[in-house]
Amino acid sequence: MAELILKAKSFKKMDDPINKKEGNVKYVCYVQADTIPEEILNWMETNPRQQNMKTTVAQKITESLQKNENFHELNRGVVLSAAEVTYDNKNEEVRILFNDMSIHGDIDGGHTLRAIINLKSKNMLQKDRYVFFEIFTGIESPVELASARNTSTQVDLKSIQELEKNFEIIKEAIKDMKFSDKVSYKMFEQDEEFGKKTIDIREIIAILMMFFQNVYPCTNSDGSLNETQPVRCYTGKEATLKKFIDIGKEEREKTIANMKDIIVDIFNIWDNVECNFNEYAKYAGKKYLSRSYAKYHKDMVQSVTLVSQKEMDYIVPRGLIYPIVGAFRALIGIDEETSKYYWVKDPKVVLDKLGSRLIGIVLDEKTDSPEYIGKSTNLWNNLFKEVYIEGHLIK
Repeated sequence: MAELILKAKSFKKMDDPINKKEGNVKYVCYVQADTIPEEILNWMETNPRQQNMKTTVAQKITESLQKNENFHELNRGVVLSAAEVTYDNKNEEVRILFNDMSIHGDIDGGHTLRAIINLKSKNMLQKDRYVFFEIFTGIESPVELASARNTSTQVDLKSIQELEKNFEIIKEAIKDMKFSDKVSYKMFEQDEEFGKKTIDIREIIAILMMFFQNVYPCTNSDGSLNETQPVRCYTGKEATLKKFIDIGKEEREKTIANMKDIIVDIFNIWDNVECNFNEYAKYAGKKYLSRSYAKYHKDMVQSVTLVSQKEMDYIVPRGLIYPIVGAFRALIGIDEETSKYYWVKDPKVVLDKLGSRLIGIVLDEKTDSPEYIGKSTNLWNNLFKEVYIEGHLIK
């Protein structure tokens, strides 16, 4: 719980003309900027974006705050959700009460708030600066309002889904993996120590969804191999996220839970392929490092692997990795009684045996474009069949 007391002028209460019985109220006022406490930055979970103060927009807000005494007219202002709001006319003070971080706090105007707090901490904020505040009470969820208000830079789908807590099951599934603290769940998300988070949650979802048997089953109802390959997981991260959401919360959480025993293995397969790609290529008789897209440079870091965060002196484009990793869904079995996923054959053993062959097939593609390689349905099919044969037909 937090109680903020700020100096404010022109305070006005506006009852909701539609939801009168729900107690929905909007309060508007001009807040004296230098009375805004730093504590307000602890209540930012309701904003779908993480604020990047290095952007041109953020810098212009800071500049305007310093130079313009009519900043309150030029700036769009701040939107808050609160549990309770009261105003002391005599002292011109507005009291704002927050008590639930998932509902209360900043919804829009986060860059403006950070610009104010930054200048205030440097004693560079003039006392005659005001900012327009809209404060809503009675809101059960900030999602719809946040989506509508954050329009200067379009809020992406993942940010809204994070606000709706739709990634909690994945956070739990990957929490012990080395890369988990590098995953970005909303726009402009930063790591306090190392800066920008480098892994988009859509990438993690795409990798996992290649193995969803309710989306990309290995076999048809008659037992024949399913020819539909999860190519879209590589080519369309946003479309894959939408598909993940459209499955429905109950179904996708049940699927992730059923996959619990194989999730670490999936990312280990990815890591093995990415970290050892050149070695597998050598065994296949291919000179991978001579390819232009490998960008090999001895003793110079060219990439950091996704899973183990290992620095490498060459790059493995993801258009080469996705079809190989996706092929290992051919090894999935599902327990008829529990619906739990399991491997019909140890994927590490299969990769050790087939790794050089699979990578050789990829490098035999008649194109120098990793993007086109990743889009090749024929390639996905060929790799899938190689793994399927090894897993099901060879003892």
